[in-house]
Amino acid sequence: MGAIERLLKLLLHYTTLLDNLSVNDLDDVYKYLSAIYLLQVQAQSLIDIMVKAASALGLEVEGYVDAGNKLMSVGILSGEEFSKYRSIVRFRNIVIHQYGIVDINIIRRIIGNREYRDVTKLGIKVVEELRRRGVDC
Repeated sequence: MGAIERLLKLLLHYTTLLDNLSVNDLDDVYKYLSAIYLLQVQAQSLIDIMVKAASALGLEVEGYVDAGNKLMSVGILSGEEFSKYRSIVRFRNIVIHQYGIVDINIIRRIIGNREYRDVTKLGIKVVEELRRRGVDC
């Protein structure tokens, strides 16, 4: 199993853990902080997949968002998927660098609507497309 597949396996694991949380769980501070952490590491796993995917295709990237932009330029991501990816990077940056206090209503929405599953869909799509193109993942 290559590095990108290991990252996808982690991404799937974090998604499974998030699936075990409900909006009501977020009233418990420990579960709330667990949710934020799981969303953070899930996002970072996707970011790492994107960066490594671009590298595996021989593309030079200048930052996390640029990795997604390069993958869009070679037809791996659609414009809509790139926009979603950019939002995921921004969310991760806010959580990591504490640019602002994370709004609990955003976390409730992400958990309640299972929006974090979009992160998983992007990771799976990229890995499947790499495989289709004969890239060792």
